[in-house]
Amino acid sequence: MVNFLYTPIVYTSEGKGTDQMRHADAATAENEVLIARFQQGEVEAFDRLMATHTNKVFALAWGVLQNREEAKDAVQEVFIKLHAALPKFPPANNLNAWLYRVCLNHCIDRKRRAKRTPTHMTEEDWERLRGSEHDEPEFRAHQSETGRIIRKAVDTLPERQRLVFVLRHYKLLSINEIAEAIGCTSGAVKAHLSRATARLRDRLKGRIVSEAGEVDRNEV
Repeated sequence: MVNFLYTPIVYTSEGKGTDQMRHADAATAENEVLIARFQQGEVEAFDRLMATHTNKVFALAWGVLQNREEAKDAVQEVFIKLHAALPKFPPANNLNAWLYRVCLNHCIDRKRRAKRTPTHMTEEDWERLRGSEHDEPEFRAHQSETGRIIRKAVDTLPERQRLVFVLRHYKLLSINEIAEAIGCTSGAVKAHLSRATARLRDRLKGRIVSEAGEVDRNEV
Protein backbone atom coordinates (compact mmCIF):
# COMPACT_ATOMS: atom_id res chain seq x y z
CA MET A 1 0.00 0.00 0.00
CA VAL A 2 1.26 3.44 -0.89
CA ASN A 3 1.75 5.85 1.99
CA PHE A 4 -0.16 9.12 1.81
CA LEU A 5 2.04 12.19 1.38
CA TYR A 6 0.55 15.15 3.21
CA THR A 7 3.11 17.86 2.52
CA PRO A 8 1.83 19.88 -0.46
CA ILE A 9 4.20 20.20 -3.39
CA VAL A 10 5.36 23.73 -4.16
CA TYR A 11 5.20 24.48 -7.86
CA THR A 12 7.43 27.05 -9.51
CA SER A 13 6.63 29.39 -12.38
CA GLU A 14 9.19 27.73 -14.63
CA GLY A 15 8.26 25.46 -17.53
CA LYS A 16 5.10 27.23 -18.64
CA GLY A 17 3.40 27.14 -22.04
CA THR A 18 4.40 24.27 -24.27
CA ASP A 19 6.23 22.41 -21.51
CA GLN A 20 3.14 22.49 -19.31
CA MET A 21 0.98 21.19 -22.15
CA ARG A 22 3.42 18.37 -22.82
CA HIS A 23 3.50 17.47 -19.14
CA ALA A 24 -0.32 17.48 -18.96
CA ASP A 25 -0.57 15.29 -22.06
CA ALA A 26 2.00 12.86 -20.65
CA ALA A 27 0.18 12.71 -17.30
CA THR A 28 -3.14 12.06 -19.05
CA ALA A 29 -1.57 9.29 -21.13
CA GLU A 30 -0.09 7.72 -17.99
CA ASN A 31 -3.49 7.82 -16.27
CA GLU A 32 -5.05 6.01 -19.21
CA VAL A 33 -2.36 3.33 -19.19
CA LEU A 34 -2.62 2.76 -15.44
CA ILE A 35 -6.41 2.59 -15.51
CA ALA A 36 -6.30 0.05 -18.34
CA ARG A 37 -3.70 -2.02 -16.48
CA PHE A 38 -5.80 -2.03 -13.31
CA GLN A 39 -8.83 -3.16 -15.28
CA GLN A 40 -6.71 -5.99 -16.67
CA GLY A 41 -5.90 -7.20 -13.16
CA GLU A 42 -2.69 -5.34 -12.29
CA VAL A 43 -3.37 -4.32 -8.69
CA GLU A 44 -0.15 -2.31 -8.43
CA ALA A 45 -1.49 0.14 -11.02
CA PHE A 46 -3.89 1.53 -8.42
CA ASP A 47 -1.01 2.17 -6.01
CA ARG A 48 0.73 4.10 -8.78
CA LEU A 49 -2.38 6.21 -9.38
CA MET A 50 -2.57 6.98 -5.66
CA ALA A 51 1.09 7.97 -5.55
CA THR A 52 0.57 10.27 -8.53
CA HIS A 53 -2.57 12.06 -7.33
CA THR A 54 -2.57 11.99 -3.52
CA ASN A 55 -0.78 15.31 -2.96
CA LYS A 56 -3.14 17.37 -5.11
CA VAL A 57 -6.25 15.68 -3.75
CA PHE A 58 -4.98 16.43 -0.26
CA ALA A 59 -4.27 20.06 -1.24
CA LEU A 60 -7.86 20.50 -2.39
CA ALA A 61 -9.29 18.77 0.68
CA TRP A 62 -7.16 20.90 2.97
CA GLY A 63 -8.12 24.04 1.07
CA VAL A 64 -11.80 23.34 1.76
CA LEU A 65 -11.65 21.80 5.24
CA GLN A 66 -8.54 23.57 6.56
CA ASN A 67 -8.04 20.75 9.02
CA ARG A 68 -5.21 18.28 8.53
CA GLU A 69 -6.87 15.19 10.02
CA GLU A 70 -10.16 15.78 8.23
CA ALA A 71 -8.29 16.34 4.96
CA LYS A 72 -6.45 13.03 5.47
CA ASP A 73 -9.78 11.29 6.00
CA ALA A 74 -11.19 12.93 2.90
CA VAL A 75 -8.25 11.73 0.78
CA GLN A 76 -8.85 8.15 1.89
CA GLU A 77 -12.56 8.42 1.11
CA VAL A 78 -11.83 9.75 -2.37
CA PHE A 79 -9.49 6.89 -3.19
CA ILE A 80 -11.91 4.32 -1.77
CA LYS A 81 -14.50 5.70 -4.18
CA LEU A 82 -11.98 5.65 -7.02
CA HIS A 83 -11.12 2.02 -6.31
CA ALA A 84 -14.82 1.12 -6.48
CA ALA A 85 -15.37 3.11 -9.67
CA LEU A 86 -12.20 2.11 -11.51
CA PRO A 87 -13.31 -1.29 -12.90
CA LYS A 88 -15.86 0.49 -15.12
CA PHE A 89 -14.03 3.80 -15.45
CA PRO A 90 -13.44 4.70 -19.12
CA PRO A 91 -9.63 5.09 -19.41
CA ALA A 92 -10.01 8.10 -21.71
CA ASN A 93 -12.09 10.02 -19.14
CA ASN A 94 -10.49 12.95 -17.32
CA LEU A 95 -9.31 11.34 -14.08
CA ASN A 96 -8.08 14.64 -12.61
CA ALA A 97 -11.49 16.25 -13.04
CA TRP A 98 -13.20 13.18 -11.55
CA LEU A 99 -10.93 13.18 -8.49
CA TYR A 100 -11.30 16.92 -7.90
CA ARG A 101 -15.09 16.78 -8.27
CA VAL A 102 -15.49 13.81 -5.91
CA CYS A 103 -13.11 15.40 -3.39
CA LEU A 104 -14.83 18.77 -3.47
CA ASN A 105 -18.31 17.26 -3.13
CA HIS A 106 -17.18 15.06 -0.26
CA CYS A 107 -15.59 17.97 1.60
CA ILE A 108 -18.60 20.23 1.10
CA ASP A 109 -20.93 17.48 2.34
CA ARG A 110 -18.65 16.91 5.33
CA LYS A 111 -18.80 20.58 6.30
CA ARG A 112 -22.56 20.66 5.79
CA ARG A 113 -23.10 17.62 8.01
CA ALA A 114 -20.88 19.13 10.67
CA LYS A 115 -23.03 22.29 10.59
CA ARG A 116 -20.13 24.41 11.65
CA THR A 117 -18.86 27.81 10.74
CA PRO A 118 -15.83 28.03 8.43
CA THR A 119 -12.63 26.90 10.17
CA HIS A 120 -9.87 29.43 10.63
CA MET A 121 -6.36 28.34 9.75
CA THR A 122 -4.02 27.87 12.67
CA GLU A 123 -0.43 29.06 12.81
CA GLU A 124 0.68 25.44 12.32
CA ASP A 125 -1.44 25.18 9.17
CA TRP A 126 0.05 28.35 7.72
CA GLU A 127 3.58 27.17 8.56
CA ARG A 128 2.91 23.93 6.70
CA LEU A 129 1.63 25.82 3.66
CA ARG A 130 4.66 28.06 3.58
CA GLY A 131 6.98 25.06 3.38
CA SER A 132 10.68 24.59 4.00
CA GLU A 133 11.74 27.39 1.67
CA HIS A 134 10.49 29.84 4.31
CA ASP A 135 12.38 28.36 7.26
CA GLU A 136 15.04 31.06 7.27
CA PRO A 137 15.26 33.12 10.51
CA GLU A 138 14.70 36.35 8.60
CA PHE A 139 11.41 35.09 7.23
CA ARG A 140 10.26 33.86 10.61
CA ALA A 141 11.07 37.20 12.20
CA HIS A 142 9.03 38.99 9.55
CA GLN A 143 6.19 36.49 9.85
CA SER A 144 5.99 36.95 13.60
CA GLU A 145 5.04 40.59 13.00
CA THR A 146 2.74 40.17 10.01
CA GLY A 147 1.43 36.62 9.99
CA ARG A 148 -1.58 37.17 12.21
CA ILE A 149 -2.71 40.19 10.20
CA ILE A 150 -2.51 38.27 6.93
CA ARG A 151 -4.29 35.22 8.32
CA LYS A 152 -7.13 37.29 9.73
CA ALA A 153 -7.54 39.07 6.39
CA VAL A 154 -7.67 35.81 4.43
CA ASP A 155 -10.18 34.34 6.88
CA THR A 156 -12.58 37.22 6.13
CA LEU A 157 -12.78 36.39 2.41
CA PRO A 158 -15.95 34.78 1.03
CA GLU A 159 -15.50 31.00 1.09
CA ARG A 160 -14.92 30.44 -2.63
CA GLN A 161 -12.54 33.40 -2.91
CA ARG A 162 -10.63 32.13 0.12
CA LEU A 163 -10.38 28.63 -1.36
CA VAL A 164 -9.13 29.92 -4.71
CA PHE A 165 -6.68 32.31 -3.08
CA VAL A 166 -5.17 29.69 -0.76
CA LEU A 167 -4.88 27.03 -3.47
CA ARG A 168 -3.27 29.41 -5.93
CA HIS A 169 -1.26 31.75 -3.72
CA TYR A 170 0.57 28.82 -2.16
CA LYS A 171 0.87 27.08 -5.55
CA LEU A 172 -1.04 24.00 -4.43
CA LEU A 173 -2.98 23.80 -7.71
CA SER A 174 -2.72 25.55 -11.06
CA ILE A 175 -5.44 27.86 -12.42
CA ASN A 176 -6.77 25.09 -14.67
CA GLU A 177 -6.72 22.55 -11.85
CA ILE A 178 -8.67 24.89 -9.57
CA ALA A 179 -11.18 25.40 -12.39
CA GLU A 180 -11.60 21.63 -12.71
CA ALA A 181 -11.97 21.30 -8.96
CA ILE A 182 -14.68 23.90 -8.43
CA GLY A 183 -16.45 23.36 -11.76
CA CYS A 184 -15.93 26.66 -13.52
CA THR A 185 -13.77 28.22 -16.24
CA SER A 186 -10.19 29.33 -15.73
CA GLY A 187 -11.44 32.86 -16.38
CA ALA A 188 -13.84 32.58 -13.45
CA VAL A 189 -11.02 31.35 -11.23
CA LYS A 190 -8.92 34.37 -12.21
CA ALA A 191 -11.90 36.60 -11.43
CA HIS A 192 -12.25 35.08 -7.95
CA LEU A 193 -8.51 35.47 -7.49
CA SER A 194 -8.60 39.10 -8.58
CA ARG A 195 -11.49 39.91 -6.22
CA ALA A 196 -9.77 38.14 -3.33
CA THR A 197 -6.53 40.01 -3.97
CA ALA A 198 -8.38 43.34 -4.18
CA ARG A 199 -10.15 42.67 -0.88
CA LEU A 200 -6.88 41.76 0.80
CA ARG A 201 -5.09 44.81 -0.59
CA ASP A 202 -7.86 47.02 0.74
CA ARG A 203 -7.80 45.36 4.16
CA LEU A 204 -4.00 45.33 4.37
CA LYS A 205 -3.49 48.77 2.82
CA GLY A 206 -0.51 50.51 4.34
CA ARG A 207 0.59 47.40 6.21
CA ILE A 208 1.44 44.29 4.16
CA VAL A 209 0.52 45.07 0.56
CA SER A 210 3.50 43.18 -0.87
CA GLU A 211 2.39 39.88 0.66
CA ALA A 212 -1.15 40.09 -0.70
CA GLY A 213 0.08 41.27 -4.08
CA GLU A 214 2.40 38.33 -4.71
CA VAL A 215 -0.46 36.37 -6.26
CA ASP A 216 -0.72 38.84 -9.13
CA ARG A 217 2.64 37.62 -10.42
CA ASN A 218 1.63 33.97 -10.20
CA GLU A 219 -1.78 33.87 -11.86
CA VAL A 220 -0.97 31.27 -14.49
